[in-house]
Amino acid sequence: MPRSRATLSRFRLAPLAAVCLLLAGCVQSRIPGLGLRLPFPAGMNRLDTLRYEGDYQDLSWTESFDALHAKLSREYPFTEWKGVAWEELYDRFSLRVADAQARDDARAFYLALREYVHSIPDSYVDISMEEAYRQEAVGGGFGFSVAPLADDRLIVYRVAKNGPAEAAGICWGAEILEWNGVPVRQALEQAPAEWASAPAPTYVGRLLDKCMLLTRGPVGSEARVVFQRPGEKRRITVILTAQNDQYLGMGDIVDYSHPYSEMESPFEAKILDGGVGLLRIHFQSATMTAPFPERAYKKAVERFAREKVRGVVLDLRGNTGGDLKLARVFAAPFLRESRSLGCMVCYDPDKGGFALETGECAEFSPELPGLDVPVVVLVHRTTKDTGQLIALALQGLPNVTVMGFLGTDGALAKVGGEIRMPRGHVIHYPIGRLVDASGRVVVSTDARDIGGILPDIVPPLTPVELDAHFNQGRDPLLDMAVARLTGAPGA
Repeated sequence: MPRSRATLSRFRLAPLAAVCLLLAGCVQSRIPGLGLRLPFPAGMNRLDTLRYEGDYQDLSWTESFDALHAKLSREYPFTEWKGVAWEELYDRFSLRVADAQARDDARAFYLALREYVHSIPDSYVDISMEEAYRQEAVGGGFGFSVAPLADDRLIVYRVAKNGPAEAAGICWGAEILEWNGVPVRQALEQAPAEWASAPAPTYVGRLLDKCMLLTRGPVGSEARVVFQRPGEKRRITVILTAQNDQYLGMGDIVDYSHPYSEMESPFEAKILDGGVGLLRIHFQSATMTAPFPERAYKKAVERFAREKVRGVVLDLRGNTGGDLKLARVFAAPFLRESRSLGCMVCYDPDKGGFALETGECAEFSPELPGLDVPVVVLVHRTTKDTGQLIALALQGLPNVTVMGFLGTDGALAKVGGEIRMPRGHVIHYPIGRLVDASGRVVVSTDARDIGGILPDIVPPLTPVELDAHFNQGRDPLLDMAVARLTGAPGA
């Protein structure tokens, strides 16, 4: 039986091992990808040996951080676009890593890595979660969640049943004024945003993450909260104790997510009252139950045409992205001409720099006959990855309006970078950026916090909209979109 490629590779490495064994002062190092430990001369720099593979698990904490920083700063595709100050980051965090190593403090080492990663405003950059440390930092909840309004107030939109907040008299719609003796907006700046799942690319995203984490802390910790109930002027002060709530409330204010499942279709299609077609697109991927989604999508659009819908709501909220080809299919019926959004430029280790990726371009073309009706595209910060390109391909067309309380995620990249650190910590990062014909980065947020798909219409988020969603079971943004397409009052 022929040997596998991996087995043959191990045999080829045997002579190298034999030579090294003859050399005095050898040290053991693991070869990434092969799972072999081979001796290397003590004078050989292990950092040079492993630098390009991205596996630094066998290095000391300081060596591994140096290697991580060198690789990430070299290969990260948005350094100039986002104005990432790599030298400042190194100066700040290398000292923390060195201190953690000197004290043999595994927790301090992980926290230094996590905060380093979260200093890069890009949701494609992340580090594996250490549950024990997260539980220690934010495993407790005070029994409520807050949302920022258009007028800068912070109000309560969720109160946990039988939780600390409810017992203290905090109710839905209450305004939070102070947190532990400081104005709540000041306290918000100090919230531990590094415990969000990934760094938010936009200011709004970071604000919402801080709102989510403000009302959390170590189990048993206390918070002194000053609030006002709706319609009252009296300021009430309470002391709350954080309880283990299994991370209740650790998510977006409105959860539009629709997790990928092989047993579901990537989109839903229906005709709403008033003759408006609704296409809710969850992701761009075929599934077991929808192996040919482009055919099903075409049939849905043809049905809309037969039924003579007055307009279409294309709901991209919660869209997690996926196949660029399928993104083109979902946008095609509403295009009137081809649109080229950009091509991918990726880090090429052989060239030691960034180069154009042949064949990886975001080219959108119409599918004729199309559906010539007004379209409202709904977006949110949970509109991610190639879901943003669907909105971008349509935005600006005469019959298209993009609407949302928030802009999109603000990150778009080619994934593929991985670095393995001591103690099993794994860091992922993007390796490519989408740029237009002028070389300008597409979608991803820049150093001025400008990016993502910004809606043409941004309705103000007030307690009325939150009440409609949480207490009445309505979708206020969808209601607004339908009213716009039908000319109903309130449009």
